Amino acid sequence: MRHRAPFDGDDDAATGAGPGHPHDDGRVHRTHVPVAGISAVLDHGPDGVGVHQNGRFVYVNAVAARWLGARSARELIGLEVSSIVHTRSLPLVLAGVASLHRPGDVSPAVRATVVRADGADLDVEVLSTMTTWDGADAYQLVLRDLSERRGRHEALARQAALVDDAGDAVISTTRSGLVTSWNPAAARLYRRPAHLALASPIERALGTSIDLAAAAERGVVHAAHHAMDGSLRRVRVGVTGSGGGYVLICSDESTLHRSARNLRTAINALQTGVLVVDPNGWVQTVNLAARRIIGRDHGDGDAERRFDFHDLDVYDADGELLPIPDRPVSRAMASGLPTIGRVVGVDRPDGARVWLSLSCQPLYPAEGQRSPILVSFHDVTAQRATTEHLAFQAAHDALTGLPNRNHILETINALHHDAGVLRAVLFIDVDDLKTVNDTFGHEVGDLVLQTTASRLCRAVRGDDVVGRLSGDEFVALLVGDLRNGALDRFVDRIRRVLAEPVHIPGGTLHLGASIGVVDTDGHDERDANTLLRDADAAMYEAKATGRRVSVFAKH
Repeated sequence: MRHRAPFDGDDDAATGAGPGHPHDDGRVHRTHVPVAGISAVLDHGPDGVGVHQNGRFVYVNAVAARWLGARSARELIGLEVSSIVHTRSLPLVLAGVASLHRPGDVSPAVRATVVRADGADLDVEVLSTMTTWDGADAYQLVLRDLSERRGRHEALARQAALVDDAGDAVISTTRSGLVTSWNPAAARLYRRPAHLALASPIERALGTSIDLAAAAERGVVHAAHHAMDGSLRRVRVGVTGSGGGYVLICSDESTLHRSARNLRTAINALQTGVLVVDPNGWVQTVNLAARRIIGRDHGDGDAERRFDFHDLDVYDADGELLPIPDRPVSRAMASGLPTIGRVVGVDRPDGARVWLSLSCQPLYPAEGQRSPILVSFHDVTAQRATTEHLAFQAAHDALTGLPNRNHILETINALHHDAGVLRAVLFIDVDDLKTVNDTFGHEVGDLVLQTTASRLCRAVRGDDVVGRLSGDEFVALLVGDLRNGALDRFVDRIRRVLAEPVHIPGGTLHLGASIGVVDTDGHDERDANTLLRDADAAMYEAKATGRRVSVFAKH
């Protein structure tokens, strides 16, 4: 990695856009999310974010700076993207950028390695998004730390200032408004050298009218001034009476507005959903990804339409509806503690349920319960479906879809020892399946097994469980009351159902099954393996007695 020039600042996030301004009077007044809040949105998010133009970074958030081992994000501004991407990963990252053709395009996520300032490698997931920065094409690089995604337990990155504090214009005037001093920052801001400003009316110097006495009473005003060349300047003006005149401190907000516009564009280009929720539950800020994921894209161009976050139905990972006080956002409001990567379900207006990996925490922790809550989330619906599918495959037989041996053993323990409702274990072996395979082939044999599974499921009751152990062996777990000969009659019915003809291509098979039965009524202390073994032994006794019969095990 190339050497990085040191930087004396300590800002967590940096942008090449320009300076900002201090608070009006040292106190925080927020009825909406300010520009610093937009920076906090990115800095508190789970991802590292950088924006680059012409191969060099123009913006880096605090998360990316921390992951890359920089002392501040400003160290990374101006660096080439290739200086932080490992040479073996650079072709993948560049290919992703090359695949983007218009703003809003998103590259597929790829695994890559980036190089920290200390030379250590960091494995990340990288995706690129085409966006705009200062009106020109740019690319947003999103880094997702794979190690942190596997288990983060610390709070998100500290809130930091969005823009640097520029040198403010300091101007003094007489009581009548003639300029008596004009510092270099004023010359830069208004593009008017001191010799052309001194002794001139303040209105001419600022390019607009101003009532100095009224402004001094208000303390701070926000105004539109004009530079000497006619260009507009949005400024924050503090006016104080001093001796026989006034002192004006003018802070340039033009770059602040431009930075806000750039960051809003960047946030809307994120594939991560971002919300800011006020203490009453109303959503103050929502990006396009969030609207798309949770189905709040109204399609009417009203990107600012507010809604109550508590109106959403939110479910835990098991699919249980969460009461409002138990939801992550409510907990963050009440306790001030963050939630990192919790999986929750949210019902969309179209009836679909989307699963999210959700993080949230107060946007301004010092404000306590008056702080808005920053919420960020990824759509993990596809990953959850894949996980559930893999879990189903691990516990079920691929041919019949029935529970497999391991699942059956767990179910026996749950029904017998935990719930105490298991009434009988039936070990069922399809007679003459080997002959069918040898004579007609395994495709017909598979058809026989699938037919047997279907008939068994049809023969048992709703709470009973049917599984396939292996080959031609099935098991049925009977639940509930089967007294006064009901168990005998139930077993006979299953045996008759399995003796029904099986229709195959070109003919009909007349098969049946041998059944071993273990009666678990009463205080039966046998474990799952023993119950299966005893039922298996009874099944072999049934085969020895004569096929298509059932035998009860002795205990």
